Amino acid sequence: MGAASPGLAGAVMGQARRVGKVGLWHRIDWGGALALEMRRAGLWLPVLLGMGIWLYFALPAEPPAWTAVLAAVPLLAATLSRVRGHLVLRGVVFAALALSMGYALALVNAHRVAAPVLDGPRGLTVEGRVLVLDRSASEAPRVLLDRVTLFGVEEEETPARLRVALLGLDFTNAPRPGEVIRLSATLLPPGDPVEPGGFDFGTRAFFEGIGAVGYSRNPVLRIPSHEAMATDAGGPVDRLFDRLRLWLASTRMDLAEAIRAAVSGASGAFAAAIIVGDRAGIAEVDAEALRISSLAHLLAISGLHMGLLTGLVFAAVRFGLALPARIALRWPTKKVAAVAALLAGAGYLMLSGATVATQRAFVMVGVAFLAVLFDRPAISLRGLALAAAVVLAVRPVSLFDVGFQMSFAATLALVAGYEQLAILSRSRREKAPDAPPLGLRGRILRVALVWTGGLVITSLVAGAATAPFSTYHFNRLAPYGLLANLGAVPVMGLVIAPSAILAALGAPLGLAGLPLGVMGAGIDWVLGVAHATAALPGADRVVPAGASEHLALIALGGLWLALWRGGWRLVGVAPILAGLALWIWLPPQRPVLIVAPNAALVGLMGPEGRALDRAKGQSYAAETWLRRDGDGADQPLAAARPGLEHGRSLRGALGGGWRLEVVNATRPEPGELAALCTPKTLLIARNAAEAPAGACLFYGRAALRRAGAIAVWPGGGGVEGRAQHRSRAPPLEPPQAAERRQRSARAGGPRLRCRGWSGFLTCRAPSGERPAPAS
Repeated sequence: MGAASPGLAGAVMGQARRVGKVGLWHRIDWGGALALEMRRAGLWLPVLLGMGIWLYFALPAEPPAWTAVLAAVPLLAATLSRVRGHLVLRGVVFAALALSMGYALALVNAHRVAAPVLDGPRGLTVEGRVLVLDRSASEAPRVLLDRVTLFGVEEEETPARLRVALLGLDFTNAPRPGEVIRLSATLLPPGDPVEPGGFDFGTRAFFEGIGAVGYSRNPVLRIPSHEAMATDAGGPVDRLFDRLRLWLASTRMDLAEAIRAAVSGASGAFAAAIIVGDRAGIAEVDAEALRISSLAHLLAISGLHMGLLTGLVFAAVRFGLALPARIALRWPTKKVAAVAALLAGAGYLMLSGATVATQRAFVMVGVAFLAVLFDRPAISLRGLALAAAVVLAVRPVSLFDVGFQMSFAATLALVAGYEQLAILSRSRREKAPDAPPLGLRGRILRVALVWTGGLVITSLVAGAATAPFSTYHFNRLAPYGLLANLGAVPVMGLVIAPSAILAALGAPLGLAGLPLGVMGAGIDWVLGVAHATAALPGADRVVPAGASEHLALIALGGLWLALWRGGWRLVGVAPILAGLALWIWLPPQRPVLIVAPNAALVGLMGPEGRALDRAKGQSYAAETWLRRDGDGADQPLAAARPGLEHGRSLRGALGGGWRLEVVNATRPEPGELAALCTPKTLLIARNAAEAPAGACLFYGRAALRRAGAIAVWPGGGGVEGRAQHRSRAPPLEPPQAAERRQRSARAGGPRLRCRGWSGFLTCRAPSGERPAPAS
């Protein structure tokens, strides 16, 4: 990817000037021009890996494990065909190999992390060891348990980990990491998406090994370590790492408490979040202001924090080693500083809890400093591609994390953009080699302009690169995000991060007070910027949900524009513009009806927007639906809208001649259900065990449990909808769970014509069709 390598356009134009006008097309060395571009083909490795990972998750059913060996087929083809001299064929084989490797990595990782998942809501006595203590959405202590025992549940059906909110405790008497506890809790499987295509907490929990979530209002019994079984399970190495992890978790809690004691108020909570990853003390009003002002990324320990820490350590160590002339002349000070920065980053990784975002950030800075050790450019597209490939290889599901998408999009745009700026700057210097040197005032002015311009360009480029992803995932536009970042990010880099490092160095000597005070003042400034920005008119703009196809077009266009060097990279502008145009002028139609899992909440589109059937409860589902509609209303306002008629049943018009009837009675009368079960009626009765006689489309208790969330659109002559597809079971599920799932599938359900794709069913029920009896 060296800067001296001419791009495709340069190679073609140079050849054209030599050959003249006669026979131009035939005499251009297209092979040579393409060969120059193919030097950058390796940059597409993580993209192709990601496509293979997406292919695995897009399959409607769990594929056989043996399909992972398909990754060897392209490698075998490359070996047998000897394609060294065939440029296009080499590219095809490389793409096929990377795609199949991505598929195999996703499949193998899914089988590696597979663990039992609780099959339904149950009240159980739980025993387990506390791994993590944090705060739930209701502000209650919440624990993550491993080495779990569920009394009354077979061992092969017991989840490896579960998360429980302790509603009867506060943080002063909550159990600490490493303690073994026993309690009675209400447990249920990790939540399904609240609408088809929405965020799937169940998938995230599966890959984190969490097989159940729940709450407890009962006392917690602490089990002495000598009575707790399997506390020291595993070999010596496992026990060593286990104890190290628990010690780090306990140390992290102590440090968070000490930081909040030293830096009072909201600034202390912010400081604990960015130093040790403890976000439990962040007030919701501050978190909301940071989200609206597009400064929420400052709270997550990710690339910015890891880059600031390791960069400051690298600069400080290298500067310190450069002072003594003997060391500066004899030692490889740059490499020593790189090792020091790597060690600092590793320590920060462990101290902050080693979250997925922090691991990803450490991989990125690790690749950069390893490049320094091997005398390669520290910041380059090759290093970024290697970091992305490593992250996807270790944790393939990271492809769908918004943090992965936004961090690599921003970094890719910045590296590619500054690479082009460097080429332009070098070209300008070559054209004017005899330019007079600048005086002192000119040099100072140039440094100021470069610093200010770099800050503005960095914020613009990173903001533009991440805006499609943040808008798609959060349905929010931050029109003042650039302004807020210009005001807050420099303070983060020049005040807060250096003060945190000085506080860490001075803490053993009791000298952390002054740096922590300076850091608190910097955090006060950042929070002030966030609240001031959030208070501006129009600062929080909610936008409707976009289509994944539109985002994919924009992403592929951006990748094409950034990864190639020649003139043909400008072709990437076309899909970017096409994706933006489709997103703005042809947004996906929102469903007229959404039903949460088990019909816990119903939302019907009315004349004033989506009307909800209740003003309280299921707040996450209500907030998600309204936000994805592009609707800024809250749940009580939406519940007061026209569109749903409340009576003995809940009813409304779906369009296309169809109507909705929802019966919430605890014991619905068969005669009442039969009277409602008429043609062109979607009848939902979450407590009904049997289907009524009639020609309606009926969802009872069992069918709702299998379907998950339901979304319905009016379609010509019928209704079209999507429901969560429950037939794709996790790999290596327990035999008992498989038997129950098969029995549930044989029980039947509404007879819809369905086509499976990406974990969901697209279904159609024409008017007049008689569904099979179901419940």
